[in-house]
Amino acid sequence: MTPIRTSLFWAAAFILLALANRLSLIADKDATTMFAVLPALWVTSGGLGRCRWRKVAA
Repeated sequence: MTPIRTSLFWAAAFILLALANRLSLIADKDATTMFAVLPALWVTSGGLGRCRWRKVAA
């Protein structure tokens, strides 16, 4: 999966969480917890990508 597609899925998760909270499908305290947990999941799943040096063209 491309990084753009992965980022779009994570963005959709945040938007759906916010929408569910706005429509009172999720309680405020639970939504607050999920807004703290989702970024942690994103980081641990490799959301930041890999820090690699690019090869210098010879």
